[in-house]
Amino acid sequence: MSTAAKMSLADIALALRDEQIEAKVVHYKAELQTSPELDLVTARVVEELRALQASKRPSGGRGSATTATGARDRAEVETELIQHLKEMLARIFKPGKLATFCQRKLAESQKRFARVFFESELHEKIRGSAGETKTMRFAEQGLYHVLARNQDYIVSQLDAFEFARPETKERSRELFLEMVKELRNDFLSRTTPELNELVRFLTEVLTSFFTRELPPMIGELAWEVVKDARLADARTSAGAYKIDSGAFDPFRHAFERRFLQRLVPFTADEMLKRVRASQTPFREETLRFVADPHIFSEVCEIICDAIYDMLYNDGFLDLPSDWRARLQGAGG
Repeated sequence: MSTAAKMSLADIALALRDEQIEAKVVHYKAELQTSPELDLVTARVVEELRALQASKRPSGGRGSATTATGARDRAEVETELIQHLKEMLARIFKPGKLATFCQRKLAESQKRFARVFFESELHEKIRGSAGETKTMRFAEQGLYHVLARNQDYIVSQLDAFEFARPETKERSRELFLEMVKELRNDFLSRTTPELNELVRFLTEVLTSFFTRELPPMIGELAWEVVKDARLADARTSAGAYKIDSGAFDPFRHAFERRFLQRLVPFTADEMLKRVRASQTPFREETLRFVADPHIFSEVCEIICDAIYDMLYNDGFLDLPSDWRARLQGAGG
C-alpha cells in the first residue's frame, strides 16, 4: 500500500469511529427527557457564574505587556500539557513490555476481529469495493448466498401453500431457516483456519506496535495532540495543567487521528507481510480484508477508550459526565 493509501485508510477508520460515537450519542440522548423547570434553573446558574467571572476579571487596558504575558502563559500551559501527556502515555506504553491493560484489550480485539471477519464473509460483495462480487470458493458458500438472497421469497411461497395444520406450516418455515443457518455455519467453519491464522498475526502485530513501534513516538504524539486540539487555549484562563471535560471532544478526535495514523500503516504492512509469507493458502478476499478500515476503528475504540479511563483515573483528564453512560446505554 502507498503512503497516501494508508493515510486514507486511517481517515476512513477515524470516520467510522466518529460515526459509531455519534450513533451512540443519538441513541443515548433519545432516551433522556428534558425538564423545562430544570433547564430554567440551569440557565440561571450559568448566568450567575458568568456574572461572577466577569466581576473577577482585572480592569485596565490591554497593553503589550499583557499580551506578552498571555502568550508566555499559553506557551507554559502548552509545554506542561505536552510533558504531562507524554509522561502518562510513557507509563502505559513501555519499550519491550506489554502493559497489563493491553494484554486484556488484545483479547477483546481478537473477539472484535473475528466478528468483523465473519460479517465480511457473509456479504456477497467484497466490503469496501464498488459492488465487486465475491468468487464462490466453497459449495456451502454458494448455496448459502442463494438461499439467503431469496429467503423472503421462499418464505412467502411457503405461506402461499394450504397446510393441513398451522403447526405444519410453522415447522416448514423452521426447517428452511435451520437449513440456511446450517449452511451458514458450515461455510464459516471452512474459513476458520484462515481466521485463526489472522488472529495470531493480529496479536503479534499489535504486541509489536505497542511495545516496539509506539513507545519511541510518545513524545511526538503528545506534542501533535496538544497542538492539534489547541488544548492550551482552553486552559490559559483556568491555569490548570490538565484537560477538562469541555476540551475532551477535540482532544479525543486529535488523539485518535494521530493514533490511527501510526497504527494503520504499521499494522496493515505487517499483517500483509505475514499473510503473504504464510503456508496457509489465503483467498484473495482475505488479502483484501486485511485492509478493512473496520478492523482499525474497532482497535481504536478498544484501546483509546481504555487510555481515556486511565488518564481520568490519573487526574489528567476529565471525562464528560455522560461519557460512560451514553456508551453503556447504547451497548458500547
